[in-house]
Amino acid sequence: MPACQIDSSSPLVLIVDDDRMQGRLIGEICSRIGYRSVFAASYEVAAELISTTAFNYVTVDLALGERDGIELLRLVAALQVRPRVIVISGCEQRILNAAVRLAHSTGVCDAIALPKPIELAALRKALISKPCDCSVPQRPARDQAVITAADLDRALRNGEIYAAFQPKIALATGKVVGCEALARWDSPTLGPVGPDLFIPLAERSGAIKAVTLQILRSALQLVRATGRDDPKLVVAVNLSATLLSDPAISEDIGRLLQEAEVSPRALMIEITETTAMDDVSLAMDTLLRLRIKGIGISMDDFGTGYSSMSKLAQMPFCELKIDRSFISNCLNDADLWKVVASSVAIARAYNMTTVAEGIETFETWQALATLGCDVGQGFVFSRALRHDAFLAWCKQWNAAPPAKGLPEPQVLRKA
Repeated sequence: MPACQIDSSSPLVLIVDDDRMQGRLIGEICSRIGYRSVFAASYEVAAELISTTAFNYVTVDLALGERDGIELLRLVAALQVRPRVIVISGCEQRILNAAVRLAHSTGVCDAIALPKPIELAALRKALISKPCDCSVPQRPARDQAVITAADLDRALRNGEIYAAFQPKIALATGKVVGCEALARWDSPTLGPVGPDLFIPLAERSGAIKAVTLQILRSALQLVRATGRDDPKLVVAVNLSATLLSDPAISEDIGRLLQEAEVSPRALMIEITETTAMDDVSLAMDTLLRLRIKGIGISMDDFGTGYSSMSKLAQMPFCELKIDRSFISNCLNDADLWKVVASSVAIARAYNMTTVAEGIETFETWQALATLGCDVGQGFVFSRALRHDAFLAWCKQWNAAPPAKGLPEPQVLRKA
């Protein structure tokens, strides 16, 4: 096959490998598809090139003599515009998978791995695939880290904090079975403030109970609004671990249910598995009181903490939520898929409902449904929506539901 004509505007590939024969082979593949390439036989040469030249692709061997390719991944992660990284190594597959996960965690969003000896077809496919946009987002004009407790109190008084609802779908049928109420803050002066900023602030300042009760009221209002059309809809609300030590919280929740005239079975309280509980005995007391009232209890972010199995065995959970960090790439990572499959099996053993969060593709939906995962949420269905928008979305979704049984791709794409 003759090499393509190469011009100065063609994609540029940095080949980092201490094996010159390997580098020459990769360079020939680049030439055949019309790419320019630069070879670096050491970490030091590659580091200098990366600092001065914008590359579209970087192929890197994990073993680079005295240095290793992991150090180079961190240099790539520090770039403003990041190239696609193709990790090449003769190490076992689990090491390759871990290297890609490390790249993703450091900010190299477009990274894949290929084993040695290299399959030329796989390398060619990796090179001709369009790189993702991995540019570093610009910081907002105002640093949201300066938000104060006074800002939060003012937001609560002015109604700036509200609930947005993300649909939860029965994976086997496509039916809407519930939603999760997520706290949102839109400030007229600060702009949108992420929950990763204001929830910890609320916990530190003592405002977390007021925030939680406000979201609960909104969630129960939604249940009332959907009650005629879907009496089985369940809304989930996150409960901070700091509130589990509040002996009055279960009565507060019960009072809100009575005021809203909503059945306790329509409410699911989510407890984040990674959060610390100040008093495990008091936490157990609160969870048992809620379960006795008929309220569901869900273990959120399952698998991300240090005591998942201990808490699962001791506390009265009825739902297990598999964290999005396992779901998002589970079809491309055999290790993550094993975690997901094991989580579904564990939930089944405890007679619990399994929820997968962070589903972003139709293929992931199908695979999880086949695995036996019960419920899913994620962008493949919808982002979180405000009250009226959620009701409109449900009406539109229910007007043309997916076919009963395991969804087919052509059916899913109409949603």
